[in-house]
Amino acid sequence: MDDAFSLIAAAAVEAGWKPEEVAAALVELADNHVLALLVNRDLERELATSRGS
Repeated sequence: MDDAFSLIAAAAVEAGWKPEEVAAALVELADNHVLALLVNRDLERELATSRGS
């Protein structure tokens, strides 16, 4: 995963982003991903409860 992460960061810098901008964007993407995972988990729990499972 580290290699893929580095490739994305390098591609963004190559496209003209500053390294600090890339880092901030990657952190924001990771944060949003975690939030989405948590929301989906909670929704699945609520759906299971409403179905009586």
